[in-house]
Amino acid sequence: MSLLTSFQLWQAKRALLARRADFYYDLASALEDKVPLFTTLRNYEMRARKRDPSAAKLYQQMLRESMNGSLSQALRGIMPPSELIMIDAIQTAGDAALSRGLYFMSETVEKIDKMMLTMRKAVIYPIMLFVIFAALLTGFSFFAVPVLEELMAPEKWPLLGRILYVISSTVRHDGLIILICLIVAIVAFVRSLPNWHGPWRRKVDNWMPYSLYRDFSGAMLIVSLSSLMRTGVSLRSSLERAIRFSTPWMRWHLQQILRGLASEHAAQFGHAFRTGVLSMAMEDRVQDAAERRDPVAAFVKIGVGSIDRIERSMVESAGKLNGIMMAVAGVVLGIMMMGFFSTAFEMQSAIQQSATGMR
Repeated sequence: MSLLTSFQLWQAKRALLARRADFYYDLASALEDKVPLFTTLRNYEMRARKRDPSAAKLYQQMLRESMNGSLSQALRGIMPPSELIMIDAIQTAGDAALSRGLYFMSETVEKIDKMMLTMRKAVIYPIMLFVIFAALLTGFSFFAVPVLEELMAPEKWPLLGRILYVISSTVRHDGLIILICLIVAIVAFVRSLPNWHGPWRRKVDNWMPYSLYRDFSGAMLIVSLSSLMRTGVSLRSSLERAIRFSTPWMRWHLQQILRGLASEHAAQFGHAFRTGVLSMAMEDRVQDAAERRDPVAAFVKIGVGSIDRIERSMVESAGKLNGIMMAVAGVVLGIMMMGFFSTAFEMQSAIQQSATGMR
């Protein structure tokens, strides 16, 4: 596959992912009218040839993958794993069940996208704040502090001025190394979100920003499981299906949950979900559902209503994260400004005393 073709497929995947709620709705409508899945995808491919060659290539790939009638296989690598889990289970019950499931998916995806937007805002705002702060710090270090250094030796600066001098000297001499280390740390953090797992990760997930990822992924797990259980799939089977499309982090938790279901607490599945994959509030809801007269129905209710609740929770968590970032930036920026002006006033006083002595 050429680089150009790969880029076109990537572009088409992003476009389809952005409008997947409409895509699910259109597929559901076609299946409801007894139109086979392969025929619908073929029509999309033929239409895309005239309008968007990139989308046509994507539909050709989907047609090859759907030769056995599997929609989840056709959408693998395009749609999020949590949605592939639901599609994979729903399609086993036939086209009528798949149609109803896709209608439900279309409605759910709109809520999920809204929650994703909330999560992006929670991440982007602190990053923007950090970039602005880094730019101000760099400007002080390379332009403002050197001017003061020429006028007065740093040893004679006031306390805040000497702190500013140490910070600016570090930025000037080791700024590139700090930047490289910061980029490596960010890449490592992003990579660790879906991959790092184990007891230590379980502890770290209680702190931001890992807790944001935990809350979002846990909510998506409950939504996926409840959607599968709505179609009659057992909890154990739903978990086993979820493992197929999960990240290493989620897979580790699902394996822990399955082991918990096989233990002495299997009659009350709420204990099995206390692996750290859910927030404490969500764990309590699952535990309460396990103790109800109809645990499956109660679990499904949690999944249907969890998206709006978790969105509100993420807004609160994002507000706390933004507040912490602003406080840290404000303190450091305040030290910089006070150090600069206190040093400038000290220099002005020294110059005036020198002028008085000369007279």
